[in-house]
Amino acid sequence: MNKNARSWEQALESAEAIFCVSHPKPDGDAVGSLLGLYHTLRQRGKKVTLAVPDPVPQYLRFLPGVEHIYTWEESASALQAAASEAELSVCVDFGKWDRLPEGLRILIDPARLLWVDHHADSEPLAEVWNFWEPAAAATTEILYRQVLRPWFKEPLPLPARIALYTGLVTDTGGFRFRSVTPQTLQIAAELIAPPFPLETIHHHIFQRKKLSVLQLQSYLIQQHLRRVEGLPVWILPVPAEALERYGLAWEHLEGLPNQLLALEETLLVVVLKEYPDSTRISLRSVGEFPCHELAQRFDVGGGHRNAAGATLYRPLAEATTFVENLIRTEYAESLLEHYRLFLAALELQRQF
Repeated sequence: MNKNARSWEQALESAEAIFCVSHPKPDGDAVGSLLGLYHTLRQRGKKVTLAVPDPVPQYLRFLPGVEHIYTWEESASALQAAASEAELSVCVDFGKWDRLPEGLRILIDPARLLWVDHHADSEPLAEVWNFWEPAAAATTEILYRQVLRPWFKEPLPLPARIALYTGLVTDTGGFRFRSVTPQTLQIAAELIAPPFPLETIHHHIFQRKKLSVLQLQSYLIQQHLRRVEGLPVWILPVPAEALERYGLAWEHLEGLPNQLLALEETLLVVVLKEYPDSTRISLRSVGEFPCHELAQRFDVGGGHRNAAGATLYRPLAEATTFVENLIRTEYAESLLEHYRLFLAALELQRQF
């Protein structure tokens, strides 16, 4: 955080209207951060407006207050009016201005912005109040520990704790990722202090699946999944017609890359999704292999070491060939070395 005599607390306290924004294709960390802000700030009588470029995915619509999140495409005029009235903006879970549509981006004044993020490839957005911790497990962790808890000075409202916990549990894969620390688990323990609907939240996030989703996944695995020969890498191109066949949307495949990491002899998973004007890529890895660096080799890309996203402005077939060739020609040696080290780290019996 920029050292400025904790003036961010004064800014939060004095602002009557606050404009909060997160990234396209909002995930649990983005939505959880926005709703954590909403319920905490509303408890102090603030007028709060929440904005994202795209709709909230179905699996997160159980969260209290989700109906207060507006999308730019559907509510541009209302968001312009709210931003003009706001005395402070808060941006969460993204760190590059090009993540936002231009019309939404220009509504945010960096001089009156509080920014919270944990992505390694971010570029601080605010002129003064930047809360950036690339080592943090989730943006919700930073938001709770560095902003809301110190400012609110009381136990947060239950709906805010539900939202923040949802962001924490989804961005850590159920507290499985290497970013999880004792402090992360301590924060989770504080958030789930009774009364707290822990089982209900986990059911909504991890257990509610349509039969058609499993059928689609089975079809894709049987027909399209393939290993890059000689490497611990799986590639899965997903044609748009496959979703149409099962009547589903891209959000229904959100967890598939992480599921594929469970396959034996796997270090890296690449899922390519066909869009009308581009191919969007999800990268997931285990061990120390840097997904975020690989993502930066494409037209647009970035993220975390073990989870990153990218875009190639090429048709699906061409993009798939490009990715596979790049991995074969420039990353084969690195992948094999990272996999050797990963296997060595798994040998717990030999370590003790």
